[in-house]
Amino acid sequence: MGRKAAAMSLPESVPGMTKQRLRLGLALFVGVFVAALSGLFFLAEKVSPEAHFAYTQKLRDIGELDARVDGQILANRLEQVRNFDAMTRYTQRLVELGKQVSSAPAFLSAADRTAVAAAAGGLVEALGHKAALVDQFKRENAILRNSISFFPIATSAFLEAGLRSPQPGKQRDLMGKYAREVLAYAHAPSHEGGERVRAVRDELAALAPGAQDGKLVDNIIRHGDNIAARLRSLDALMTDISAQASSVRLEKLSSDYAAGHARAHRTATRYRAALYALAIVLTAFLAFLFFRLVLARRSLATVNRELGERYAAQLAVEKQLILHATAFRSAHDGITLTDASGNILDVNPAFSRITGWERSEVIGRNPRVLKSGRHDLEFYEAMWKSINETDSWRGEIWNRNKYGEIYPELLSISAVRDKDGNLTNYVAVFSDIGRLKAQESQLTQMAYYDSLTELPNRTLLADRLVQGIAQTRRADALMAICYLDLDGFKPVNDTWGHGAGDMVLVEIANRLRQMVRGGDTVARLGGDEFVMLLLGFSSEAECLEAIRRLLARIAQPLTVLPEPVSVSASIGVTLFPHDNEDPDTLLRHADQAMYRAKQAGKNCFQIFDAEQDRHTRSRRDHVNRIRQALDEHEFVIYYQPKVNMRLGKVTGAEALIRWNHPERGILAPSEFLPLINDDVMIKLIGDWVIEVVLGQLQAWHAAGLDLTVSVNVASKQLQAPEFVEKLKAALFVHPEVAHLLEMEILETAALEDVAKTSRVIDECRALGVRFSLDDFGTGYSSLTYLKRLPAEIIKIDQSFVREILSDYNNLVIVQGVISLAGAFQREIIAEGVETIEHGRLLLQLNCDHAQGYGIAKPMPAEQVVDWVRQWRPDPMWQAISDLYWDVADYPMLIAEIQLRNWVSQIVYASNEGQAALAQSIDDPARSEFGAWYYGDHQRHYESHPVFAEIDGPYRRLHRIASQIDQRWRDGQVQESRALVPDLLAARDATLALVLQLQRAVGVRRT
Repeated sequence: MGRKAAAMSLPESVPGMTKQRLRLGLALFVGVFVAALSGLFFLAEKVSPEAHFAYTQKLRDIGELDARVDGQILANRLEQVRNFDAMTRYTQRLVELGKQVSSAPAFLSAADRTAVAAAAGGLVEALGHKAALVDQFKRENAILRNSISFFPIATSAFLEAGLRSPQPGKQRDLMGKYAREVLAYAHAPSHEGGERVRAVRDELAALAPGAQDGKLVDNIIRHGDNIAARLRSLDALMTDISAQASSVRLEKLSSDYAAGHARAHRTATRYRAALYALAIVLTAFLAFLFFRLVLARRSLATVNRELGERYAAQLAVEKQLILHATAFRSAHDGITLTDASGNILDVNPAFSRITGWERSEVIGRNPRVLKSGRHDLEFYEAMWKSINETDSWRGEIWNRNKYGEIYPELLSISAVRDKDGNLTNYVAVFSDIGRLKAQESQLTQMAYYDSLTELPNRTLLADRLVQGIAQTRRADALMAICYLDLDGFKPVNDTWGHGAGDMVLVEIANRLRQMVRGGDTVARLGGDEFVMLLLGFSSEAECLEAIRRLLARIAQPLTVLPEPVSVSASIGVTLFPHDNEDPDTLLRHADQAMYRAKQAGKNCFQIFDAEQDRHTRSRRDHVNRIRQALDEHEFVIYYQPKVNMRLGKVTGAEALIRWNHPERGILAPSEFLPLINDDVMIKLIGDWVIEVVLGQLQAWHAAGLDLTVSVNVASKQLQAPEFVEKLKAALFVHPEVAHLLEMEILETAALEDVAKTSRVIDECRALGVRFSLDDFGTGYSSLTYLKRLPAEIIKIDQSFVREILSDYNNLVIVQGVISLAGAFQREIIAEGVETIEHGRLLLQLNCDHAQGYGIAKPMPAEQVVDWVRQWRPDPMWQAISDLYWDVADYPMLIAEIQLRNWVSQIVYASNEGQAALAQSIDDPARSEFGAWYYGDHQRHYESHPVFAEIDGPYRRLHRIASQIDQRWRDGQVQESRALVPDLLAARDATLALVLQLQRAVGVRRT
């Protein structure tokens, strides 16, 4: 390879200066050669065919226009043409072209351009003179035509006047002869004709007519003289025009230009010949260079292969470096690289986005610049101990950004060592988990506190009860567990609506807070049910006295409603350790005592006693009867379909057990399953349901229907050690339909042992069985639990779905659950869809899957196939199936629910003979719907025409409501109720426009 490379290079004996001169000489030769080629090419192409054609075309146009002008003059003279438009147009164009040909083409030689320019100047001068003569011809000819037109009129007037008065006969004859001679001379001028006209004219003028006739004769003679004079002038002008030398000068210009063009063309031909010869020389030179290049190529091939291999290796390394750099720059998490001393060497863009520090500001600094001060020294010592021992640490840490804001991050630190094991660098990767922390905090609040009253909920109550039991045992005191249910709360809701009911609950909660001590607990379980844990009593009498004070405080009138109202409470009490049971049993005992207080007349309290034992025995009897029903095949399975409302498809069904009781008929599961939830029977029935469902799936598969069916699994069944093995055995018998089985577990059951539940779910999923989290929203699961539970589907509890048309709080909860499911990439399905409107609202909240009585009631297996084939989605669902709504539009849905609820309150008040809500009935803007419609949302929707249309029916709705209220106040109860149909019609008209607006703002799905 070296010898070949040397062969291609200059001899070593040639000095460096000589090599440089050779290169300069070669470059100069190439430059001169290229300049010569370029110059010859330019000179060869100098004669432009386009310019030659354009110039000759203008010369031809001048000759043609000159002939047309002459023709127009002759035609006007012979009166074949009665106007001068064409003559004027041709003359103007002729002058313009004359000026244009004054500039000779650039490819002519200087001498030829001078000759052509001179000839063109003569032509322009001739054409200008001819244009002036043409203008004079037009004026003369116009005067002549005027005289010829008037002459017959004047002559006729003279002859007609002679018929009315005596005139000499000779005078009339001479006048007629004069008229004929003049007109004949005008149409065919000649010397003889002119002499005859003058003779008759002189003879006519010699007569002495009367005064009046004399004026007519003089006028006729003047016109005749004018005609004769104009004819002679026109003849002279036509002679001058014909004598113009424009055609001669045009021919001279054409001749000079043709000669110049021929000489330029011969010169260009010579340049082309020179260019061709030069091209041949260049070709020979290129052939020589090509030969040299072939030799060079052979000698460089080996070198090129070695360089290629070396380059490929270098490229691979560079590619790897680029990949690492791209990952470093594009990573969503922040990355920090430090040296062994902890000084920052580099950070990625995500670091700057999260911390606010630019790269240039932190290079060379220690990561301690991010220290928040929230962690003590022990925290950091434990961190570095882990890094030093395991070369890594991972955990949550609070840091401070450049602007002083403290934020949580998930941090991972790894130590980097060289091949000898020496520490060289640290790599830290972190992500901002502030949003996740906020969501977890929000769900924690939802998990442990009631959203309305902000009291502890059932979950936190259970924890407080465990603590209270332990504290009571240590203090050797009494603890009262009080289960409280409000009396007369439902009429408040029915009369003033859920909003008023919520205000009552908040007021009662505040009163209960004020009545308890610091270590006590007040919790709300839901609805109008509260539980209080009262600690530290020394005697039962002291406890009962405190409960009496509670009853008295609750019974005081409420001032939060439009008119004073009082509610009372029924309280069930059990005392620990007199009732020495576990927390769940204590609550159950207090609940039972509360029901006894209800039965005792309300507004009182009852203490739990041993009477509960009888209920326990009764429960055992029920369990035994259920076992008998299972043995005697009294249980049947009904199937409730699940559908995708947006796509209009049946997606599955839920298997629901029914008890075909020989005496009571078909019983719902709520009438017997709660009795065995904690009994082994729940596992036996659960296993039976799975076997029946798998057999039914096999039968449907054989009939051509593959439908996913979900089975409810109780907590006790799911937690059983043999559950997975039993399921595996059942699926082994029906392998063709194993993938169609789905399990539903209650959210509350899943939270009992999250780790074990998650493990069981994973094992079942490995068998092809999917899981759904049933009744979601009732267990207040945290984000952490939801993330750990590998259930693919979340089912919104029907208690929330059913009331979304009447309680906007439930609508907000449902929307929150849907968003949460989307954030965790879980499929969502809503239970309790009882009407078409339920389905429509769910679609607008981006929930596609649903089940409920509004779709289909649970049905026997033999009816399912026909129902699946016949079912079609409601047209209202289809109309919005391709739309979705932004979160910013959800207040409109809430306003719709508030309007429905507002009208329902008025209708209820009218039917019950009560006054409506005065604070929002007269002024449309004061109602909840009015606050939305006339508030800030108006600017958001005013561009939609239908938004303005809502105002009319909505104001009419308020007018009718006001009339109903006023007639009731005036004692016209029947007249007030008679307006209810009009009120409902106005509501429907308003809601119809609201639905149109919702469709208008909906965005098409892509």
